[in-house]
Amino acid sequence: MNKDLLFALIQNPNLIPGIYNYCDGWCERCKFTSNCLNFKMMEEGVPDIKPTEHDTEAEASSAMENLDEMFQLSMELLNQAAKDLGMELPQQSEDFDAEEEEEKDELIFKSQLMLQADKYSELVDAWFADFESLLYIGSHSLKEIFDFKEEEEMSDAELLVFDKSEIIRWFQFIIPSKLFRALRSKANTEETGNDFYAHDCIASAKVALISIDNSIDAWTSYMHQFPGAEDRMLPILLLLSGLRTLVEEVFPEARNFVRPGFDI
Repeated sequence: MNKDLLFALIQNPNLIPGIYNYCDGWCERCKFTSNCLNFKMMEEGVPDIKPTEHDTEAEASSAMENLDEMFQLSMELLNQAAKDLGMELPQQSEDFDAEEEEEKDELIFKSQLMLQADKYSELVDAWFADFESLLYIGSHSLKEIFDFKEEEEMSDAELLVFDKSEIIRWFQFIIPSKLFRALRSKANTEETGNDFYAHDCIASAKVALISIDNSIDAWTSYMHQFPGAEDRMLPILLLLSGLRTLVEEVFPEARNFVRPGFDI
């Protein structure tokens, strides 16, 4: 993709500004892909940005100039989006200390929220490892369904379980990643007072909460489908429920945040 194509994409009147900032990244299940610049850019691909070993020196130089121009254009768009919200993007200070920032990240990783979120991800992996071969829908185990069946070949019951499994698997990593972003922006807000960080904090927390909600619904459906294994699912649901309560306590404004496109 070159900068001219990117500029042409930006002119699309159907785009919802900033919709991609606070989504769950699951484009396959999103009804707003026609309104999303990020999706349009992925559709077009980026074949001519990175120089290859076959490029001439002039072609390589042109590609790098093109990349720099696209980066500048992207920053202009980001700055404009912030201004539209009545905010300014935070600027990196001259005394920026990378080692100090890494230490801040480490403290966040050790917080109760992140520890619970990471524990949940571990429990999900353990549950599927233990039960994929033991739980059956009709004559097929979950593993056989997941590994060998196409969706059009599945029964209604298999499709339901497959759908809930995809939801659980997708959000098990979205939850900790969005919580980390929310906590990092919260810390940056307290340190700088910048409105952009405050905005990003509650918006990211809302995505995490929605991801937790969807995961709880999926696990509840699983319990109805496999009552014999509910003793191994209950701890996961209790952990998720506790995590949701904690997120709502740490980010009390998150539920009310209005995400562009999704909530209006």
